[in-house]
Amino acid sequence: MNLPNALSLLRVACAPALLWLAWLGHTGPFLVVFGIGLASDIADGAIARYFDQETELGAQLDQWGDFALWVSFPLAAFWLWPEVVRREAVYVVLAIACLLIPTAIAYLKYREVPGYHTWAAKLDSVLMGIGVPLLLLFDFAWPFRLAALFLVVCAIDELGITYVLSECRHDVRSVYHALRFREKALSRERDL
Repeated sequence: MNLPNALSLLRVACAPALLWLAWLGHTGPFLVVFGIGLASDIADGAIARYFDQETELGAQLDQWGDFALWVSFPLAAFWLWPEVVRREAVYVVLAIACLLIPTAIAYLKYREVPGYHTWAAKLDSVLMGIGVPLLLLFDFAWPFRLAALFLVVCAIDELGITYVLSECRHDVRSVYHALRFREKALSRERDL
């Protein structure tokens, strides 16, 4: 166990805390826990790279932390801001589908959840981190809608990576990089 892995586990623990706080109607503490979850997502990878603590387990924990945080969030948000979530339902459903479908397909192929951490997904995390609070706190919808629509690009990128790679890999920046990995692997096989 190292600090980056602990931060990823903290994000997993944020998911039930978010649900519980939302169920009780505690908006302030809910936002604090959500902020902690977002901060841990930013910090875990940066710390792992800086201290050379990147591990296969860490990549998986990070992926599970992201998944837990963002899949639990819509239900929790619905309990606290039902009218906003209903109004934005098309974008909320789109975002959930773009998170679940590539993950499910990758799991069916590899029997594990990859932590691709694509450039597109990192950008969308920033967009969601800005868009969600603006939507829920200020009823300012277009940044969230943009982030939800950009998740379609992320999903296509991840589905492409899953299609291209024959085995599960973590930290694949884009489908272009997956194609390069595959080409290198094929080249090594031809040389043998």
